[in-house]
Amino acid sequence: MKKSPGIYIHVPFCEKKCDYCDFYSLPKKGEADFDDYAENLLREIALYEDAMGVGVSTVFFGGGTPSLIGTDRLVQIMEKLRPFLNEGAEITMEGNPESVLHLDVAALIDAGFNRFSMGVQSASDRLLNIMGRIHDKKTAEDAFHHLREGGAKNINLDFISSVPSETMEDVAASLAMIEALNPEHVSLYSLIVEPETAFYRRYAKSMEEREAADRIHVHAYEKALAALGYKQYEISNFEKGGHKCAHNLNYWHLGEYIGLGPGASGHLNGRRYRNVQNLSAYNGALREGRAPIEEEEVLSPVDRDNEYTMLGLRLNEGIAMDALMPSGARFDTLYKEAIEKNVNDGLLTITNGRVALTRKGRDLANRVEVDFFRL
Repeated sequence: MKKSPGIYIHVPFCEKKCDYCDFYSLPKKGEADFDDYAENLLREIALYEDAMGVGVSTVFFGGGTPSLIGTDRLVQIMEKLRPFLNEGAEITMEGNPESVLHLDVAALIDAGFNRFSMGVQSASDRLLNIMGRIHDKKTAEDAFHHLREGGAKNINLDFISSVPSETMEDVAASLAMIEALNPEHVSLYSLIVEPETAFYRRYAKSMEEREAADRIHVHAYEKALAALGYKQYEISNFEKGGHKCAHNLNYWHLGEYIGLGPGASGHLNGRRYRNVQNLSAYNGALREGRAPIEEEEVLSPVDRDNEYTMLGLRLNEGIAMDALMPSGARFDTLYKEAIEKNVNDGLLTITNGRVALTRKGRDLANRVEVDFFRL
């Protein structure tokens, strides 16, 4: 029986593009642009009705800033998806504090949204200013309480480590915010300075120095989050009370997902595709009844093995030694040398028949991945 796919919906609008961001996004436009986007997204959803017919278990509105397009449009999109959703489907909406405050949270919950993910990034107003964020600490706290008061019971907060000039005092402030707000889930991402961003032009030369500080700061986060009752289940993700992100787990287990919206990627029937990263071209294709796909490839067995291993090793549970790879080979047979080398180097451990990264291995995960990568 075919497994349920997830759905990723890319909302490309932002009030202002953050200086570190390299995702496809556009500065906030007028309400008419939001309406055009929503209208064409509904057309794109209709193109995938057959793929959704087996039932959808997760939907993730990402961006960009999904909260920016407002309650009514988000509800309208959910109404289109409702016939295809499995009972208990996880429906996540990303948002930034300044626009979350304008949402009717109760109406979103009535429409089916049951998980909210908010980009806080730091409890330091100084660091928020360096990142080019347009909210401050108080706005983030107010937005969190707005979600809670509207009935939200599953909230994730995103934080970023190794922002230039970040100190241990800044880390402590973010941890104090987490303790006070007590979200169900925390994501902690180490800042990656991507080319073509404002941060790259400013800070690329200091990357090695920042990476050293990042390990110290990340270890402090991990220790403190564990003390607060959070369980790390993936390199960047922590939960309490059984609130793992089902949508991301589908990615990490190499599940299928439908990518909707300009610049969105999808994975269906062994095929990887990406929509055009241009809003006008996206809208134009859908007005003509065409899928707005710009790139696609059929994944080879080796490609799928590489993805399975890279994503599986990010999870704290790791990979079963006797797991069958997408190519049909056993994991421990195919990667015998790589497993032995990294166990000897203290980067992997084998426990109860599963291979997983050690703490040192999580710090050097990219190095481990290279040993498992096959051409």
